[in-house]
Amino acid sequence: MTSNPPRVLSPRPRAANASAILALLGHGLPAWGEVALVAARDPALCLALLSASPLAGGKGLEDGLNSALQTRLETLGADLLRAWLCHTESASGRADAAVLLTAECALHLALETRYPRPDEAYLAGLWLTPSTFCLPAQAADADVPLLPADQAAARHVLHAAIAEAAGRCGLSAAVRDVLEAGQLLDEQAALAHPLLRIVHAARLLASESWPRHLPAIEALTRLDSAALRSLRTDVGYIVAGHAAYPPAAVRPEGQALPVIVAADPADAFHAAALRGLILAAFAELDESAVAPRAALATRLLAGRDLPLVALAGEDGCFQAVLGPDLTRTAFNELALAEDDPASCIALAARSGRAAAFADNAQGPARSVADWQVARWLGGRGFDCLPLAVGGRFGVAMVAVEPDADGAASTRWLLTELLGAASRRLREHHAAREASAAREAALRGRFHAHARRIAHEAANPLTVIRTRLDMLGQQQAAGSALHGEVALLNTELDRVARLLRGAGELPADETELARCNLTELLLEMRTMYADTLFTAKGITFELRAASGVPPVAIPPSALRQVLLNLFRNAAEALQPGGRLAVALAGQANANGRSCAEIRLVDNGPGLPEDRLADLFAPRPSTKGGSHQGVGLSVVRDILAQWNASILCRSQSGGGTSFQIFVPLEQRP
Repeated sequence: MTSNPPRVLSPRPRAANASAILALLGHGLPAWGEVALVAARDPALCLALLSASPLAGGKGLEDGLNSALQTRLETLGADLLRAWLCHTESASGRADAAVLLTAECALHLALETRYPRPDEAYLAGLWLTPSTFCLPAQAADADVPLLPADQAAARHVLHAAIAEAAGRCGLSAAVRDVLEAGQLLDEQAALAHPLLRIVHAARLLASESWPRHLPAIEALTRLDSAALRSLRTDVGYIVAGHAAYPPAAVRPEGQALPVIVAADPADAFHAAALRGLILAAFAELDESAVAPRAALATRLLAGRDLPLVALAGEDGCFQAVLGPDLTRTAFNELALAEDDPASCIALAARSGRAAAFADNAQGPARSVADWQVARWLGGRGFDCLPLAVGGRFGVAMVAVEPDADGAASTRWLLTELLGAASRRLREHHAAREASAAREAALRGRFHAHARRIAHEAANPLTVIRTRLDMLGQQQAAGSALHGEVALLNTELDRVARLLRGAGELPADETELARCNLTELLLEMRTMYADTLFTAKGITFELRAASGVPPVAIPPSALRQVLLNLFRNAAEALQPGGRLAVALAGQANANGRSCAEIRLVDNGPGLPEDRLADLFAPRPSTKGGSHQGVGLSVVRDILAQWNASILCRSQSGGGTSFQIFVPLEQRP
């Protein structure tokens, strides 16, 4: 009779490697690089980690096998790695030295022959011999003697199962071919894919009689005998080093290394240890890392893909928090209510007891929602496992699959893993809600305070506006003072609008995004040249080119930008200084046609430390009412309208600003 290994292999890691990893995890922060080195030498550990988190599209080994394993180990975390090793039965001893020798020979032959994926050659050599996986007894019925033909058939079935497992790792078809082909004749290998030739040559080079096979290896690899002898010697030293690291624990004579026996969750001590490790694995974990860790852990510890997990929200409807993205989206669109009388999902959440849905292949049954979920999960039905989360029960929906392990221990592990992950996600959700509530309260207090200030400021502004109106009425309609009074009233109206806007949420911009630069600059010279510059003995010069088209920015926004820059210059310059403002014409900036405005002064320049983050808010050194946010406001306003600003400054050589404002796009 033939033996029939399970479709999903359950290879056992070597006890020496499991113990070495547990020892490495016990020294403060895990040395993940060293843990990955140990895992890379254990066929079972490599297979488990890569099948639990497959290589995407056959890629993922560009940075090397150790890097790929380290990424998966870090995602799993130290606590879940401990839980997995303690939960998985291990096999005695270390990996067979001949297996490591074959794998290393395959790797180095691939490098010497410039095969593009050398780590695939290493894995093919590592997994080439089924006995290295230390499969459980049910994979090969040792109590039944097999005839030679049956033995060959059993080996073929086992090779096929290992090849299928390699396929689930995301490795190339060539790797699967190597593993399923088994041993080939030299003439067969010579006509095969390069990877089969390399691994066949590695098997010959790793054998005890390798010198006798040198002609065949030369023909397969096109490497000369001297190079092959040197490679074989180097690989022998490497494998000898692997055997010495990590050092084996010192034990009394005659005492064997203990084999880890699979933890049984029915045992209270084992269950408590596993639960503690699982809880620690998700405690204080960032929200973005919860789902990847849960997905990897459910595959490693329970042999299942990440199930769909849903929690009841404040509105009484379930929301999926874990599971495949498309399935989560479809489930959330169901808006399944927690009090749904027909759904077994709702029943499990209300009662805190497991429930199940079975698809009878005759269309929707009592609950159409459950029938749809079963179809989305891709099984014949699904089990509903209740998860205690925040005083209520969430539900994990685990598809029923023909070859899946439905043992009570697996269900217990899934419940613990998914419950811990769900509780961590609920903590993040609660923290976000609390933060949003605090922010809303603070925003409300700020708006109330700003409205009070605006209300109080309205009184003096009204008095000033009244006095200006009286002065204007005393002047002739066409006089210069009458025009200046009108400009002052316009600016007072703008101050009033800014104060009112400070107490309200930002609204959509209603002012037309169109500005005549020449008119705006002439207006600002009239308004601010005397008060900011002339009165302090500073020269203000304005040169404006004619014929510059309108720019796409509201006049009030550009006025605020220029006023900030004018004030900074007035405060930096000493009597006798000069600020020159020029409308230089048109230029191209960031792929847009823009108008260019230049502001150049002959002041002391800016210190180097300020230039490094010139437009970032920082405490002002000017004292008084200065807040240190003027230039950051300038940058933000300009960015809002796709404009930009550049600054150049030298100590003792003055400062210049260039502003580029996009021209108005005519239809």
